[in-house]
This record gives sequence, structure tokens and C-alpha cells, in this order.
Amino acid sequence: MIRTGEEYRGGLRDGREVWIDGERVKDVTIHPAFKPVVDRKARMYDMAHEAAWASTMTYAEGGERFSTLLRPPTEKGHWQEKWRAVDAFLNDIRGILTRVGDETVGEMWSLLDGRDVLNEIDPRFSDNIDRHIRRVLRQDLFHGSANTDPKGDRSKRPQDQDPDMMFMSSRRPTPGSSCAAPNTRPLHPTRTRRF
Repeated sequence: MIRTGEEYRGGLRDGREVWIDGERVKDVTIHPAFKPVVDRKARMYDMAHEAAWASTMTYAEGGERFSTLLRPPTEKGHWQEKWRAVDAFLNDIRGILTRVGDETVGEMWSLLDGRDVLNEIDPRFSDNIDRHIRRVLRQDLFHGSANTDPKGDRSKRPQDQDPDMMFMSSRRPTPGSSCAAPNTRPLHPTRTRRF
């Protein structure tokens, strides 16, 4: 499945709680701080549906089309396809957008490549990453990440840091997700932005 730009925008209107500068954002798709980036990401989805760009932005497998940018690279040609897709997108929007594909999908591909190691630890981990990659492809999902202030006390382990310096999730991961944190706490409204 390849989403349209409007489907992407609709997915952002799911009731998530987003804060910026101490104020809750009711709709990230129209808020001036987020709209320009949302519009450009929506354009990427729309390009995948246009005849001129469909073969660059998507690939076919099993009778379905998927995002070229999300394809797990198993050969050199897959990387070249990704470069062409990113070039096409950046040329189309005539600007710079630093996160155009998926900023954390590389980590997912690494886990996919390391399934044998994951199986040695616990076969459920390998099953989870397989299931997650299939879900990302089928639902055309975009991973996100949170960056915190990196100026923590580097002499301390992460778990010994001031908790306000760390990313915290507002809910527990869904059972069966590819990763799970043992403890979760609310996100700090002005330090973490998710959309």
C-alpha cells in the first residue's frame, strides 16, 4: 500500500498529543511550525501515485507496490533506487528537507540482517522484526525518533542520568512490537516533538 498525501495528513490527525513552546497543537497539519514539513512529506506520498514518478518512488512485489525508501536493501541496486527517489523528491520540492525517507529504518534493516543473532537471544525478537518490517511496508509507515540534549553527564550510564535528559514515551509499546521499554513516562512537552 502506498498512502496518498491526504491519507498521510489524516494519519497525523489521530488524536496524538503534540506540544510546542508549552502549548498543545490541535492539528499538526495546519500549525505554522509543522505545516511546511507536513506538506513536503505529503508531496512525497503523492509523487508515488503520479505516472511520472511511480516507478522511481515505488517498487512492485507480490502484485503490490511499496515505497522504494522503505525497501530493505538486499543488493546494491536497491541503494541506487533509494538515491534516485531522494533526488527526485528533493528536485521536485526545490528545497532542503533533511529527513525525507525514514530516519530510523536503517536500524530496522540492521535488525533484519541480524535475525540469526536475535534468534540466539530469543526467537521472538527475530519474529518481531520480521513482522514489523512487513507492517511498515504494508502500511507505508514512517519511523520517527526523538533527540534529546546530548550534553548529559558522559561519566554516567544512561539509566543513571537525570531522567529529564532522556526521551520518555507516553505509553507502553504495543505487545509484540519490535522493541519494548520496561518503564515509560510522559514526554516532556517542550523537549520532544513528534509528528
